[in-house]
Amino acid sequence: MTQTHWNDVGIDYDKVLGTDASNVALLSAAVELLPPTAKDVLDIGSGTGRLTSLVREALPLSTIVGIDPAPTMVRAAEEKFAADSGISFTGGAVEDLSQFPDNSFDVAITSFALHHLELDTYDTAAAEIFRVLRPGGRFINADQFCRVMGPAGSLDRALDVLDLLTAKARHYLLHASFERMLLQVDLLPRFMREDGEILTTPEYWTDALTRSGFRSAIIVPTPPEELMNRVIWADKP
Repeated sequence: MTQTHWNDVGIDYDKVLGTDASNVALLSAAVELLPPTAKDVLDIGSGTGRLTSLVREALPLSTIVGIDPAPTMVRAAEEKFAADSGISFTGGAVEDLSQFPDNSFDVAITSFALHHLELDTYDTAAAEIFRVLRPGGRFINADQFCRVMGPAGSLDRALDVLDLLTAKARHYLLHASFERMLLQVDLLPRFMREDGEILTTPEYWTDALTRSGFRSAIIVPTPPEELMNRVIWADKP
């Protein structure tokens, strides 16, 4: 995820996603899982800070660090939160969190970011998240998923992704906005080629979390369930 096409995205991302009730529900479900006593929070793939804002509302006394591989998004987030000394942003990717010491955070949270990972980096990413969390810390991943794994371009997987994403585009046109639908359609070729947009099943993530040492990762569906938006969360022993 160190190279990202999101550095060149020219839309008002916050505004477009804000029209999507399914995304609002996903983020709300993630924020509800924040431990109220959390003091230090890492927002992975923080983008322009949409999730950061919700974390700040839920945890007004916390220190929040956002990390994102897209410099343009880091700059936009820095401008947005310039008046809040408890929030900072930095460049970087989840596969390499070496700028943070072991046991640095009570929570690592992320939304619509980790499906950009290459499949062979999931174990590395999970291990890095585990490392920077304190004992008892929580990982919360709100993202979009698919139903079928397999080699890129294989018939079953390609059909699943195509059916899922075209259904999403139709849903966004009917229930969100024209711009939200267009964003989905514009990204469809990348999802089909698995070029920076790579869907997995929820279980692909929970398996990686279990291998890294997390206990009993839990999958939480959010409405409408057929869109395959899910929150995955797990605690570090």
